[in-house]
Amino acid sequence: MRRAKKVLLPAAWPLLCAGLALLFASTASPLYATNFWTDTNIYFTIGRGMLKGLMPYRDLFDHKGPLLYALYALAAAVDAHGFAGVWLLEILSLSLLLGLAQRLSGRLGAGTLRFAAAPLCAMATCCSAAFTQGGSAEEFCLPALMLGILCTVQLTEEKGERRRTAVLFGAAAAWVFLIKYTDCGLFFGLGFFALLQLWRKDGLRASAGALVRMAAGFLVPVLLCAAWLFACGALSDCVRVYFLSNLLDYGGAPMSLRAHLLNALAYLRTQSAANPVLAGLTAAGMAGFTVRALLRGGRGCLAAALAFPAGAGLLLLFCYWGEMAHPYYALVFAATAAAGAACLPAALIRVPGAVTGRRAALLAGALAIAVLPACRAFCRAVPLAGVRREEMPQVRFAGEMRALSAAPTLLDLTSLDQGFYLAADLIPGCRYFADNNLDSQEKREAIDGYLSEGRCEFVVTWWRQLPDNYEPVDRQTGVFDLNDQRTYTLWRRKE
Repeated sequence: MRRAKKVLLPAAWPLLCAGLALLFASTASPLYATNFWTDTNIYFTIGRGMLKGLMPYRDLFDHKGPLLYALYALAAAVDAHGFAGVWLLEILSLSLLLGLAQRLSGRLGAGTLRFAAAPLCAMATCCSAAFTQGGSAEEFCLPALMLGILCTVQLTEEKGERRRTAVLFGAAAAWVFLIKYTDCGLFFGLGFFALLQLWRKDGLRASAGALVRMAAGFLVPVLLCAAWLFACGALSDCVRVYFLSNLLDYGGAPMSLRAHLLNALAYLRTQSAANPVLAGLTAAGMAGFTVRALLRGGRGCLAAALAFPAGAGLLLLFCYWGEMAHPYYALVFAATAAAGAACLPAALIRVPGAVTGRRAALLAGALAIAVLPACRAFCRAVPLAGVRREEMPQVRFAGEMRALSAAPTLLDLTSLDQGFYLAADLIPGCRYFADNNLDSQEKREAIDGYLSEGRCEFVVTWWRQLPDNYEPVDRQTGVFDLNDQRTYTLWRRKE
């Protein structure tokens, strides 16, 4: 019984904290009529399409990594008519982040107080301005980023775990690479200085062996994913869209290295002001691990001390490499903040008269109880809980399409995907099924062709005027994104 308690409690505690936080933070939760965010809807539409045999990039165009769409296909397999599956995946993802933070805190010597790391990390992540409505690519990168930090600590401090840890480090980097490769900067900084520390401490052979295992851990998942895409006939489209289009068409005007550095520093200032808790915990983590490495001393201690600051710095540089940036980009720093949240209990336990034993458990419990009211008060999505599903334009248009046509087809040109496919339970029949952020000539010509040919019976627009072969049949005003209002028009092809 005692042994089961020791195993179950550390696993169940982060799961509880994650579920409480995401009840209000994510609009995929049962408290909301739907997830209103365009990005989440476009991922979910592709995931639903994959269950029907369609493939991202080849059949349904978007420019995130293939693993993200696979996760959304898994969510759609759980619930193809709503966001219950997405919400469950979010809970699992966040609980992994919290669990890793809790484990790291225990590793740093926090004892029972390590359980405070999970609720602290949950509130810092979900109450930040960077947490939009739930379901972002950054959100699903967080556990892997945190795993990279934990693996770095294990690589630089213990010999016995190095082989498996180096493989895990590479696999964590592959996970992020297959979701959003611009968030891989953390691994470059952590990995370089971890290998340098191994070289200084144990010689070139130890460092080279760790590098080979890191590479193996990275390449195996990437090659397996490439084989799946190749078998489905979508590998060349993935390379062209996910890599080339993102590099050439999405980053804005070309800049010098100095300009990239200044751009990143500018975003550091603005996003730190927008997300002060994430910034503060990240700074605490950087200071904690740097001081810890220096105090431990020995050969290679300077390299170990630089690993976390270098990783966080390269994460910032890669994340804000281009001119285009959205508030949710900063959510990746919830991983570095989680490391800071892990350091705080470990530092507190060393203070004279520290909270230990039963008092530490009570403090962790009080923080967990605070998760729900904190997220209710500070999460950005909370005002959307008042939206009634039956009043949404998406639901009303779906009813009209079913009334007017036995087998309706739809093209959503409201910009990205605003949930009209999901509400109507339709799978897009066009590759460019949404007017996404990559404004290429190919996309414009394809959409113009869909309209001139009358390829879809119904089209939903926000601002766009359609050609004469379509006529408007209804207009509705509803919520867009974080409580903004938009008026949508439903068009029908003329007979």
